[in-house]
Amino acid sequence: MNNAKKLAKNNGVSKKQGGGSGSLSFVSSKNKVLAILGILAVIVLCAGVCYMQLRPRAVLIVSTTDENGSQKKDTVYMKEAVYSIYQIENQYSQYSSIYQQLYGKTYWEMEDVDGKGRSGASAAKKQVMDSLKQREILYMEAQKRGYSLTDEEIKTTEESVATTMKNFTDKQKKIEGLDEKTLKSEFKKNALVEKFRQILIKESGIDEEALKATVDKKEYRQYTLQYYKVSNQETSGEETKEVSAEQKQTNLTNMQALQEKAKTAEDFTKLLDDNDKTGIQYQTENLIKKDLKDSTFLNKKLRKQIMKMENDQISDIIEGDDGYYLIKMVNNDDSEAYDNECNSVVEAEQTKQFNAKYAEFAPSYVTEVQSYWKGRVKLGSYTI
Repeated sequence: MNNAKKLAKNNGVSKKQGGGSGSLSFVSSKNKVLAILGILAVIVLCAGVCYMQLRPRAVLIVSTTDENGSQKKDTVYMKEAVYSIYQIENQYSQYSSIYQQLYGKTYWEMEDVDGKGRSGASAAKKQVMDSLKQREILYMEAQKRGYSLTDEEIKTTEESVATTMKNFTDKQKKIEGLDEKTLKSEFKKNALVEKFRQILIKESGIDEEALKATVDKKEYRQYTLQYYKVSNQETSGEETKEVSAEQKQTNLTNMQALQEKAKTAEDFTKLLDDNDKTGIQYQTENLIKKDLKDSTFLNKKLRKQIMKMENDQISDIIEGDDGYYLIKMVNNDDSEAYDNECNSVVEAEQTKQFNAKYAEFAPSYVTEVQSYWKGRVKLGSYTI
């Protein structure tokens, strides 16, 4: 009976069972310790996750040994590769919609685009990495030989960064690697690499004038034309046929009206109204003497007639196999094609000599592509 009264007095808890205030204090302290340990565990876990997510990701390590036997190593991090990715994604994304229309796939999804089984995304990724490897080797070699940028050259790179960033969307500006600080560093590195490249080319002693002399100016004579055309053909499905006689006459009448307008117009390129619905289109054409055999512009007989035109002369209405033409001779001795070919010949020799110079020191560098690049980086939508 006394025990029962004691239990009732102590709210059903016997002192022998540890139900006193000391016991409650112990339990409370224990719970606090467990809570603190739990919070610490969460903090450590979050810190670990943040570190794994935010820590610099190496994508390439380039190393070499100097003449004293000391090893020099440069690490390229992911953020340093982002602008190169942006350039390649921006380049190929312009054609992606065309691939989609022709093949039902974007460029990035296309298979075997380089003849080696790579998809568009994989081929572009290799292109970026190959470029990064060469750039880093050239950068290290330039530094090794004591080259650097002048203050004026540094100022130019910073101006280029400002201009480049104007083309970024707000979302792109937030991508690590497309921020101003990283771009300034990358543009300076690229500028030093290009400076060193030009030094190597100059050292090779290329005779540009001698190379240009190998190009036949007569063969690269260019006839620059502006013209209007209205088609006398129409396409239905896969079939192409002549328009009706009535439509053909309408086309001729419209072109004759355009010809009359051209006689007094100050600008031949602006003969059509913005709301023109005649089907007439303005275009340009460059006839280059050496390529005339393969030209599909009109036919051989008509091309010969056109090439006899004087500068600024406007033709009569010409009936080609596919429509009516009104042509203006802009320049019957344009040097553009010749100049372009001269530049191509010089640039080809520069590339050849640069590759030879590069091959002299590149083997002394070892490049190691890192696992993050191999397994985690996918092109096609990284910056675009």
